[in-house]
Amino acid sequence: MLLLSYTAATCAMCAAALYLFLRLRPLVTTASMLLISLLLVYGPAVLSFTLSSGEHAFLLRLLGMHVMPRFALPPIREKVPDIDAVIVAVNFAVAVMYLGIMAGIELVNRLVPARAAAAEAAVRGWDAQPLHDELHDHRLLLAAIVVLFLFMITISISEHHVRTIQDFFAIKADDAARNLFRAKFGGSPNYAYRVVLGAVAPMFVIWGLLAGWVKRSWPLLLATTLLLLVTMLGKMENLARAPEAFFLIQLLLAALLMLTNRLSGRTLLLGAAVVAVVIYATTRLVISEDQSILEVAYARVFEVENETLLQNFAVFPHLHPFMWGTNIRPIAILMGVPYVPSFSLVAMTWTGDPNVTAPTLFIADAWADFAYAGVFVYSIVAGLICRAIDLSFLAKGKSVAAIAVLGATFWGVLTLITTALNIALFSGGLLLAPVLAAMLLAATRFVSRTAKAS
Repeated sequence: MLLLSYTAATCAMCAAALYLFLRLRPLVTTASMLLISLLLVYGPAVLSFTLSSGEHAFLLRLLGMHVMPRFALPPIREKVPDIDAVIVAVNFAVAVMYLGIMAGIELVNRLVPARAAAAEAAVRGWDAQPLHDELHDHRLLLAAIVVLFLFMITISISEHHVRTIQDFFAIKADDAARNLFRAKFGGSPNYAYRVVLGAVAPMFVIWGLLAGWVKRSWPLLLATTLLLLVTMLGKMENLARAPEAFFLIQLLLAALLMLTNRLSGRTLLLGAAVVAVVIYATTRLVISEDQSILEVAYARVFEVENETLLQNFAVFPHLHPFMWGTNIRPIAILMGVPYVPSFSLVAMTWTGDPNVTAPTLFIADAWADFAYAGVFVYSIVAGLICRAIDLSFLAKGKSVAAIAVLGATFWGVLTLITTALNIALFSGGLLLAPVLAAMLLAATRFVSRTAKAS
């Protein structure tokens, strides 16, 4: 069964890779970003992780880099002796996930074939199209940006974000002290602010900059620049290496999409080099000099997620029965049982603290609730939503709004591969940002029609 599970996972990954390059094509869309991200983090990396017993920096060691030996699977085996059963479940679940995502994408294509054909034609002809702005009146866009700026700067001032950042960097060569300070003071306690910072502000930064540049609107450019600065301040106040790095990558992705949406070999190499520089610079700011940036980045991208995925699958159902929907608050209320999220049970099992959170793939929650059925349904929903976003915004070609939405969904996709589906859709902006963009476009058109009618 173990060999069969590895075979199934490998075949599903190969099928997803072929689907990506032959069906979706190597073009930047939300659906393609989803598959690329999954294949990068939960493709061969998840197989090598389990095959090596979760050896720390396994691939780096094969390349000759000296790393401290550490294995992730033995601690799991202490609580779940039949570790092979856990690996089998993970492998089959990953296979089901890829199949579900492809099914969700195709379902949307079959439901709206005309829109799908229009979006595909527009995406393929992206490079030959001039950048255009769907909005002729930017008053609502400018108002939205100003409101976001005022809200974010108010929170930043009231929570003393600048002082927090200064105090953090004042801690020299003491990783334990930095980690403690980060855990206690990093990030805003204001939920609305966190949602705006992660899911909303980056989209409006991109939108405002591009619209201001196309229309040569200095008020729009000025307001957007202020929003960009306060957004970067909020990202830095998380006191982590990832937020500001990925915000810069979102901006770079938008710049790339102004020129091309094709993921050619040269584009990928250039993009990898730029991403490496950004990650190096931001990571160096928050780790000590004696740590290897390559080792830290490798562990964070390829090991932490796969380790926590295994931990989730080891808990359910080996240490705790499947939750059958009680992991979802409304269902728990309807069933009359206390709401206890699955991540709390997982954290309590492995750390003894139910409040500890760790990044893990969205199918972990699906598995905890409904086993393979949950993995398949959640994956269909993820693929369906990503494809629906593409058809909604890319059918009109290279527009300012389309690029802004793609920049926002890039972060939403990254959130999806590290957290639950519902969190990625709202807090990560995968669905929230496109919905807000559609609302702004509709409101602006309504105002314009009303003005013309009067």
